[in-house]
Amino acid sequence: MATNVSEKDKTLNELIEWLNEEWNKTNHESDNPDKEILEKYNFYDGMTSSYELVIGKCRAMLGYSGSMPSEVPNQSEDAK
Repeated sequence: MATNVSEKDKTLNELIEWLNEEWNKTNHESDNPDKEILEKYNFYDGMTSSYELVIGKCRAMLGYSGSMPSEVPNQSEDAK
């Protein structure tokens, strides 16, 4: 199970890194004075908001996502 969680976290961290890069590019585009048209600003503002939401969701998914059992049955060979 630890391998699956580790692989999931690795994938999520790669996705978060890519989303952060895209957010930075989009945020930079929205600050560009050559793009003063309101529709384009709204587009870039929406894009950065979308990236932020997905980054937050990925961060929330990091680590173990299930509930841990409060009691584990005895699994020793001596138990009957």
